[in-house]
Amino acid sequence: MYRKCKRALLTVFAFCALLHYCLAAIPQEQSRFLAEDSSGSSLLEVRGKKRALLLVFKSGILDTHDIDRPIIELALKSDPKDRRYWFTYATLAKKLNAYIKKYKSMTAVDQLSDADYIVLFNLLEYRTVLNTTYPYGELFVVVKENPETKMPPRIIWKSRKVQWAGDAARDLIKEFRTVRGEM
Repeated sequence: MYRKCKRALLTVFAFCALLHYCLAAIPQEQSRFLAEDSSGSSLLEVRGKKRALLLVFKSGILDTHDIDRPIIELALKSDPKDRRYWFTYATLAKKLNAYIKKYKSMTAVDQLSDADYIVLFNLLEYRTVLNTTYPYGELFVVVKENPETKMPPRIIWKSRKVQWAGDAARDLIKEFRTVRGEM
């Protein structure tokens, strides 16, 4: 009797371990994407839109109560030809250009009026590790005002945390690939 209980207990334990392994294998980005989708604000809004404008700025504004408003204003009032932070811009552009070249579901534009949405990197600092400089900040996707649906401009995606520009671009590309079914 003891052996049967022991064997049953081991079987249940093995099943629970396998279930835990399978649930842990679900990517966190997909679960975060689903949570954003249920709130009505996700990259699904730009699923069929192709024209993106990349901007990099260092914002001096820090409002802990309403972080979205200054970012949206910065994105909509900025001059796309201002390339003060060219190193950070090049880091992001390299990753996004590789995505554009591979999947052809996005194109880059030079003017705000031509863009369907804006990819904005808010540069917070440069970190130097082993004599190499890395730009750190937050990445946002801002949708312009839509006169047809009367929706105001808003942030529909934000990087999880302050991170290196290349990692932030990689996370955004993962989200785009998930939304657009580019696996």
